[in-house]
Amino acid sequence: MDKIHIKYKKEIPRGFIGMNKEASGHCKVKWNNNNHTIEIKKGLSKGVRKTTIAHEKCELYLMKNKNYNYKKAHNLALKFEKLEIPFPNSNITRKLKRVGFKYEK
Repeated sequence: MDKIHIKYKKEIPRGFIGMNKEASGHCKVKWNNNNHTIEIKKGLSKGVRKTTIAHEKCELYLMKNKNYNYKKAHNLALKFEKLEIPFPNSNITRKLKRVGFKYEK
């Protein structure tokens, strides 16, 4: 996976606490960043920030690399978020299988 840049924003439109390029189109949120950036709302607790970053990375990966639609990617990212571990940056498929993360068809 390409290196992801995290941009902290005071506010993300429509009440979101995290956003990525792929999801922004579906959620009708204006996107002014490159494809390798995720936005995270400032002021989140460390735990919420950590799981939100993992969620956004997972969602972005599934939509970009596995061609999942937003709803399917979002639902799987919610499951990954519950694992409370960082999203892997290399050997993604193998590492996700190792922790029991299964792709849905």
